[in-house]
Amino acid sequence: MVSFRGFKKWLRFRQLERDLRNIAVGINSTVDFAEDRHIVMLDYDTDDFKKVKRSVEELQRFWKLSDFFIFRTKHGYHALGFYDHIPYGRLRMIIEFARDVDLLYKYISRYHNHRTLRVIGKHKLRDIEFVTLLQGVRTPTKQEFEIGELKRKEHMVMIGVNY
Repeated sequence: MVSFRGFKKWLRFRQLERDLRNIAVGINSTVDFAEDRHIVMLDYDTDDFKKVKRSVEELQRFWKLSDFFIFRTKHGYHALGFYDHIPYGRLRMIIEFARDVDLLYKYISRYHNHRTLRVIGKHKLRDIEFVTLLQGVRTPTKQEFEIGELKRKEHMVMIGVNY
């Protein structure tokens, strides 16, 4: 027989378990804490892929960035430049310069020292899928490529997709 206290304890643990399933998990932009290095991450809240592609290509040309991986989400697109490792001040300028980036994402980037993009959670289904790779105008260095590959594989594991 189960006591009322035991039943209450079980209910509390069930609630914690349910809450953990709803937590949004994200990837952080930080590559190196000591040197203030970050990957480029952008959040677009538009369903128009042409706008996103045009915006990313404009950024690649103007800021001389390397390859970008584009992902479709439930409410828009994410663009990740795993091979560009830049100081956060420059990342903030890139985010401000980018067309069609979510205005709240731009606003929040002014007050934090890193960027985070949600990759799982918040919705019942995994809502992020790989769309395309946009070739950049710059070839990353060997070190940038190796570290960027680690970040890319971290992202792959989190979203459960091989791209």
